[in-house]
Amino acid sequence: MGRKLRALAALLSLILIVALAGRSDVWRLAVQATADEAGETSDETDDSGDDEEDEEDEEDSDDEDEDDEDDAYTRKLEEQRQNTLNAIDSIKSDISTVEEKISALQSSKSSLQTYINQLDKELNALSEQITELEESIIQKEEEIESSEEELAQTEEEAEEQYAMMKKRIQYMYENGTESFLELLLESEDVADLLNRAEYSSQMAEYDRSMMQELQETLAKIEEQKAALEEEKAELEELLAETESQQEAVNTAIEAKSQEIASYQAQINAASGEQSDYEDQLEEQEALLDQVEQQIAAAAAAKASADDGDGGSSTGFLWPCPSSHRITSSFGYRTAPVAGASTYHKGIDIGASSGAAIVASASGRVTTATYSSSAGNYVVISHGNGISTVYMHASALYVSEGDIVTQGQTIAAVGSTGYSTGPHLHFGVIVNGSYVDPTGYVN
Repeated sequence: MGRKLRALAALLSLILIVALAGRSDVWRLAVQATADEAGETSDETDDSGDDEEDEEDEEDSDDEDEDDEDDAYTRKLEEQRQNTLNAIDSIKSDISTVEEKISALQSSKSSLQTYINQLDKELNALSEQITELEESIIQKEEEIESSEEELAQTEEEAEEQYAMMKKRIQYMYENGTESFLELLLESEDVADLLNRAEYSSQMAEYDRSMMQELQETLAKIEEQKAALEEEKAELEELLAETESQQEAVNTAIEAKSQEIASYQAQINAASGEQSDYEDQLEEQEALLDQVEQQIAAAAAAKASADDGDGGSSTGFLWPCPSSHRITSSFGYRTAPVAGASTYHKGIDIGASSGAAIVASASGRVTTATYSSSAGNYVVISHGNGISTVYMHASALYVSEGDIVTQGQTIAAVGSTGYSTGPHLHFGVIVNGSYVDPTGYVN
């Protein structure tokens, strides 16, 4: 375009020179040439304007295409994130089922163990009873043995007494009359005769008395022996019964122990399943973290493209004026509800449902939407690669593309998405990575 302007200036100079020289024919030719050149220049200028408009249209179209590509990429990431969350939910459900199975098995095992403990107590009692019975039987055997010895001695004494008595009776029978005659002749007087006769009578009475006493003693010992043998028989019968009970208890303990071993095997198998599910869960959570990092990076890229839209990357405000109570800090934690992340990428601020959520700093809203995990949430770009995130809202008061000022109410506290109750999840993204928000707000 500069070259054509210079050519037009040269023609104008030539016309001026010719005019001053009075050359009318040359004047006409110069004017005509100038007009033609001007026409060409005008055409070229018009063409150039059209080209610039076309380039602007192409640039606008390219921007729109880039926006569409960004939105498609973001939607793809969100879809991948949702699929991963669904997989995590499924795995956690499987883990919960396995945990319930393990709990039921452990409960059954515990009940069996309690029953075995009770059987062990019964077994111990039976063992003590058997020991006592065995000791009683030994004692009865000793008493029976003593009775048998006493009986044998008494029988021996009775035999001796009976033998002596038989001899005296035999002697008196064989020498009856002569003996009395001899007793009479040998007596010094009547008194001596009576004494000798009394003595013979007492000896006979003594023999009868001793025999009777020995017979009674024998009968008594026999009764005692019979009683002891009966008691021993009863003890042996009771011992046999107790040993039978002991054997039954041992059999029951063995059977229950086998059941416990079976339950333990099932518990071990279920624990193996749980371990496999936990490995899968760890993989899915790692994938989720990767996807969330990609989403954060995409948000950072979008925020970077929107820098300069009234954003502020300094002087952040607390995002929930009605409450400063942090219920869950940034970093690793136990998931408070199924589906929630075990690595907390922000802080949870407990507050009443409907409480105001304000923009921590001025900036541009890059996201205002709903997801099954975050619920209703807003992302604000503040420039310099910094964005803030506000999740689980009950209502959103801004839309994507809105310019917000620091302290402006952008949403209301709620419990949408994966949530245990009304609270605000507040996060800070710096250059595509989540950082601890307490480094930015007090």
